[in-house]
Amino acid sequence: MLIPTRGIVINTVKYGDTSLIARIYTEKLGMQSYIINGVRKGKARTQAAMLQPLSLLEMVVYHRNQKNIQRTKEIKFAYTFQSIPFKITKSTVALFMTEVLHKTIKEEEANVPLFEFLFHNIQWLDQESTKVRNFPLSFLLQLSQWLGFRPQANFHQRKNTYFDMREGCFCRERPPHSFFVDMPLSRKLALLIEADVVSSQEVATSRLEREELLQVLLNYYRLHSENFKEIKSIAILKEVFE
Repeated sequence: MLIPTRGIVINTVKYGDTSLIARIYTEKLGMQSYIINGVRKGKARTQAAMLQPLSLLEMVVYHRNQKNIQRTKEIKFAYTFQSIPFKITKSTVALFMTEVLHKTIKEEEANVPLFEFLFHNIQWLDQESTKVRNFPLSFLLQLSQWLGFRPQANFHQRKNTYFDMREGCFCRERPPHSFFVDMPLSRKLALLIEADVVSSQEVATSRLEREELLQVLLNYYRLHSENFKEIKSIAILKEVFE
């Protein structure tokens, strides 16, 4: 069956001398793996540049149920990047995002609202010309909503000042375990929870606060997302954002 769909490249692995297997999150079929032959030849019909992390594609694919690896008929850009491949900060954020998505999205079924969220956030990252320092934090918080465990926005500076990572909410009393955040970091987290991708960039955060909040959110994902293991790109992300 031939199906036209948009797709977001998550990662690729080499297959043979000239081919790749690409993991692509599609609008109509969810997460799928595609073998793309001859992509590493000089005159390849599909260029390797089209399969970089987070590339936004228009595709026509062959789909057969019960097959682990599908094939493509046509691939072209749905949107051409202006800055992500050329700016180290943005390309590092893109690498971080693909690693998070690879570990959290497994479903081989359509989720159009989630796809639209990812598609538009990737475009925003590419087009934003000034601040992206809080983007990894904003992305993790917004993605958690689609994954079903977004933190509650119930912070109160006199009543609920502890963020309980296990419960996903702010509470009055210090939790009886180590997975919590206290003031003033919990207040910054609360501001980011309530912000969208644009306004989150205006939340004042120091380098140390961003590192601490990033670690908090990754621990939060480990508590609420099955088999969410170490993010290898985190060290590069921290270094670049210094």
